[in-house]
Amino acid sequence: ATQGFERRLERAVEGTFSRLFRSSVKPVEFGRKLQREMDSRRSVAVDGRTIVPNWYRFTVLPLITEFADIDATLRRELADAAREHARDEGYSFVGPV
Repeated sequence: ATQGFERRLERAVEGTFSRLFRSSVKPVEFGRKLQREMDSRRSVAVDGRTIVPNWYRFTVLPLITEFADIDATLRRELADAAREHARDEGYSFVGPV
């Protein structure tokens, strides 16, 4: 599941990143961090479902202004990747992603 998650994220935004950045920032790094956070913050609800937070924040320092150009795309792709990981792992979100 982890490799599929990473491949989907790479395909989704890698082209955009490679055009905008010459740095070492890679979208798969965001995906891996998101997946680790989801896994580490899971809990069991009263009804027995495994739940994870529905909201995550990434802060990139120093601020990279090129992110503004792909912000909406990156947000959408990470949300899609989070939903897929949740589906693969049997997680439920506490609200909309």
